[in-house]
Amino acid sequence: MFLARLASCFGGSVPTFARHIAGQEQILFGLVDCVKRTIAVRQMAKFFAKVDRAPLTRSPKEVGLAFEDISFEAADGVRLKAWFLPAGRSKKLVVFNHFMLGNRAGAVPHPDWGNVSVDFLPIYKTLVEAGYSVFTYELRNHGESDVHDGGKLGLTHTEYQDAIAAQDYVAKHYPDHDVYLYSQCYGTVATMRAMERAPEKFADVKAFVNIQPLSADAFVEGVTKEFGLAHPDNVANFARHIEKQNGYGLEDLKVTNIAPAVTVPTMLVQVRKDFRTTNDDLNAIFAALGTDDKEMVWIDDQVERLEGYNHFSRHPDQLVAFLDRF
Repeated sequence: MFLARLASCFGGSVPTFARHIAGQEQILFGLVDCVKRTIAVRQMAKFFAKVDRAPLTRSPKEVGLAFEDISFEAADGVRLKAWFLPAGRSKKLVVFNHFMLGNRAGAVPHPDWGNVSVDFLPIYKTLVEAGYSVFTYELRNHGESDVHDGGKLGLTHTEYQDAIAAQDYVAKHYPDHDVYLYSQCYGTVATMRAMERAPEKFADVKAFVNIQPLSADAFVEGVTKEFGLAHPDNVANFARHIEKQNGYGLEDLKVTNIAPAVTVPTMLVQVRKDFRTTNDDLNAIFAALGTDDKEMVWIDDQVERLEGYNHFSRHPDQLVAFLDRF
């Protein structure tokens, strides 16, 4: 009886009124979904605006390693901090860099990234004991390196200079060493971009451990799918925000565009179930690498992206075996 009276208020029968309400619900749900997607995409873009520095709270001496504190400059004058960890009289050296949120020691847990603690010290110990000295540095706006542009991220379009500066430093100070690269996420994309900009600086690199390169569009697709917010417009909306915020378009951030610049033997490493990217993008990056001497390592015993940076703490023999090939 009540429903019939309510329907009469709208000048229709109960079935007509029910269809009307159902239509309004669809519109309402659509608006709510749109608002949620808009907020999510803006928050994802905001994450790439300015990094919150992870405190440098660890030291190689905790695992019994000798080290030297080093400062050096990028071409634009930004001062960068590093450690050099010698491996006796070895003439092999790994240039090591970190991911966004991290520093040369690793990273403290972050609530938006699985609350995973990342510790590089066991990896350094593995490398040094295997006869590889380590030069590990911090990108600008990370760790103890200088603030640049008020802390604003360059999305590797400024940070590539740090990767070049690291190569220049080791070439000058350790000229008789064979050089290997170990780079992660933001740092590995910066390294790949440096290879594109200054290939001559990397021509003699023996091998490259390339961990979890991240394309912006794959990040948006993966995260919005995970939270039930997938939509064809998400990537384009993210692109508008990121270009307004950081000044770079979506094509400027696609890792497949710079992957051909990687011409040295490469091991690409990725957590297979990492929802913050897509396996399709990683496969495309792998296919686009400009070397035929490459291997893909899928991490299947973890699900959180940041656990990928602890992988070689758990599987050190896999890392050493790859480097020893070269």
